[in-house]
Amino acid sequence: MVNIKVAGAGAGKTTSMSNSIIESYNNSLPHRNIYCIAFTNNASDNIKEKIKSKFGCIPNRIKISTIHSFLYQEIIKPYYFLLFNKDYKKISSIELPSDHKLSNYKINELDKNDTLHVKAIPQRAKWVFVKKYNDTSAIKKARKIIQGAFFQYCEKIFIDEAQDIDNDVFEILNEFIKLGIDINIVGDPKQDLKGFGKLDELILKYEENIEYINICHRCPNNHISLSNSIVDDLQKQNSEKSNGKIGVVFESDINLSSFIDSSNFDLKYISQKNSIFNTQKSSTSFENETLFYELEIVLKEKFPDKDENALSNAAYFYANKLLFVNEKNLDENKTLREVFPSVRFSSVQYARICNAMKLSACVDSSGIYVPSIESIKGQEGYNCLFVLTNDLASYLFQEKKEKNKTKNKLYVALTRSLKDITLLIAKEVENKYGKEYILKYLNKFS
Repeated sequence: MVNIKVAGAGAGKTTSMSNSIIESYNNSLPHRNIYCIAFTNNASDNIKEKIKSKFGCIPNRIKISTIHSFLYQEIIKPYYFLLFNKDYKKISSIELPSDHKLSNYKINELDKNDTLHVKAIPQRAKWVFVKKYNDTSAIKKARKIIQGAFFQYCEKIFIDEAQDIDNDVFEILNEFIKLGIDINIVGDPKQDLKGFGKLDELILKYEENIEYINICHRCPNNHISLSNSIVDDLQKQNSEKSNGKIGVVFESDINLSSFIDSSNFDLKYISQKNSIFNTQKSSTSFENETLFYELEIVLKEKFPDKDENALSNAAYFYANKLLFVNEKNLDENKTLREVFPSVRFSSVQYARICNAMKLSACVDSSGIYVPSIESIKGQEGYNCLFVLTNDLASYLFQEKKEKNKTKNKLYVALTRSLKDITLLIAKEVENKYGKEYILKYLNKFS
């Protein structure tokens, strides 16, 4: 059985799911687990708090975790070795190259060292529970046994923020459904910021088992009227809250830096960085896993007779030192010669360390810092600032209407505020649409 709740922003998804988990637990058999899977630590923690408030602690048979933790603990860790004769000793979250081939190369390199990168967890779990391209008949037979074992102790699976389901998780979920496991899904396709579209597929397939929750407890009614202007009828929301304000400020009328720094906004956000705005803060932390990982490999190659723990400690020490010296030099080659004056690295080793330093260097802190919409998803504030740029303005003003992740960004941006929201109109938007048109359009919702 598959049940889907489509719930927009501020609909009380956490409370609703927590109550359903508690009801299922009270009615379940004593040897069967209730799983609740979330896609962020914050969502997982919120559900845990709700369950704790009911029982005083989290019962052993209620398993609440992030998707990666669930896939690793329940599928990869107990069963991967049985199918593929490989046991992972570490989990890594080092930064991967943006190039797809180089990223896969790095994941495979980690794999050879019995280290599983977090990005590969859904794929490896799919290999265990669903299929792998080169399955033998023995592996297929063993997989059936694994599926049967999981079914025996799984009572029900709850999935929160289901709009974040990717292709691999989607295949695993379909296998759960084929086995007859009860699946309860809560999500909002309007908040799919990665463009996976898998929740939409599930909605189409199981439309007879869908409940639309249209209330919004977070936003005032005029904010909801604005967000409803870009939403399909079935997913339009309503709110009983009033007295919310929608303010409009034009970049051309203000000192931008002073306005953003001095204003009392508790949540600020923009679609993406540009020539004026930066969406990343400068990082000063020396605890960088990517550089540490590369140094550890290189030092073990250079000094194979040395104790591994000593080399790991040395890699940690020199990673910190390299980043510290590089802040002064701003030249990876010069930094490497200064920190390791008497060590001769091969060209490959040299390149690995230098590239890791570049990845580990402080991000560009130029421009005015405003977080991205992706980074504030799930958050809310009483006084929000939304910097409107042309990419989202074209959807706000109905110039574009197709469903995609850009339109979803706009929905998320419009539904963060508990009371007031200010739209800061970038110069590019004013130049394209004109101040008079923008004010006339937005005044309809004020």
